[in-house]
Amino acid sequence: MAKEDKNRFLVQYGEAVGTIAAQSLGEPGTQMILRTFHYAGVESTMSTSGLPRIVELVDAKKKPTTPITYIYLDKDIAKSFEKADEMIRKISEVTMSSVVRRVDENFAKGKIRLILSSQEIEAARITPKSVASKISKDFGFETKVDGRIIEIKIGTRDPKKVRSERVRIMNSVISGIDGAGKVTLRQDDKTKEFYLVAAGSDIESLIDIQGVDSTRIITNDVFAIYRLFGVEAARNSIVSELAKTLDEQRIGVSRRHLSLIADAMTARGNIKGVGRHGLSGEKGSVLARAAYEETIKHLVHAAVYGEIDHMNGVTENVLIGKQVPVGTGTVKLAIRKEDLSRTAKKK
Repeated sequence: MAKEDKNRFLVQYGEAVGTIAAQSLGEPGTQMILRTFHYAGVESTMSTSGLPRIVELVDAKKKPTTPITYIYLDKDIAKSFEKADEMIRKISEVTMSSVVRRVDENFAKGKIRLILSSQEIEAARITPKSVASKISKDFGFETKVDGRIIEIKIGTRDPKKVRSERVRIMNSVISGIDGAGKVTLRQDDKTKEFYLVAAGSDIESLIDIQGVDSTRIITNDVFAIYRLFGVEAARNSIVSELAKTLDEQRIGVSRRHLSLIADAMTARGNIKGVGRHGLSGEKGSVLARAAYEETIKHLVHAAVYGEIDHMNGVTENVLIGKQVPVGTGTVKLAIRKEDLSRTAKKK
């Protein structure tokens, strides 16, 4: 890194880095509102972008609104369209409800009849026999295939039981990876490699599939990364996703501010949001917690349990009118009494 580049990251002693980082993300965030729903981009049609995505990340939502995973293939098959297309069939999640055109329940005989859509099963590259065998394997029911019609013998005439089994069967995955979602094929313009884009984030299952390059699998689900790779990888993902969202909106924010936010969110070994249930609600200062939300609750709790506020932060000092401990406020001037008296004599 060049010397001038290093100087850009130098911080003066006492600088209010937290406040500046919050302002650096918060201020441009207000400018995203008009752009968010009008940004014309290929990926924006598949994943949440703009301010809603920023809110998702800083609030540490367990699941993104629109999860997406980029799956790169092994070098030996990455440039073969046929093999990449075969990987789609292997990975793409197909649910029973997506291929069934009609469902009939016969409570008197304890049977369910599924009428499959010929168009959907052809698109999913499955057959009625494979669907029937999947039902038998997963649920243990006896099945009978007649063309596109599958008859399932539940083994009970209890209407409640028949209905509950129908719901289970219709929600089941009959092909592909559960949690992978629909998969589409893309090609890199530079390398000419084919890669897959999945509308899901179950990287725990995807990473073990033969043909998938486990070193090049990327998802926008921060918690999926945390579960599989740990908190450091999740921290890097938060920075990357924040930066990507801001870049899409043509907004330039220094990575050091994003890194500080990600560090604060993951400093305790897990992922915490910045709201009242996360960082703001866990501050050591009573007044700082009370200044954010649920003021009365925090003050009453502090009074009941005898909490002490040591006034080490910015918010609590602003509230009572004291000098904040940042900038020049970090410096304390001390003088001995004898020196003070000697100075007074000279005057």
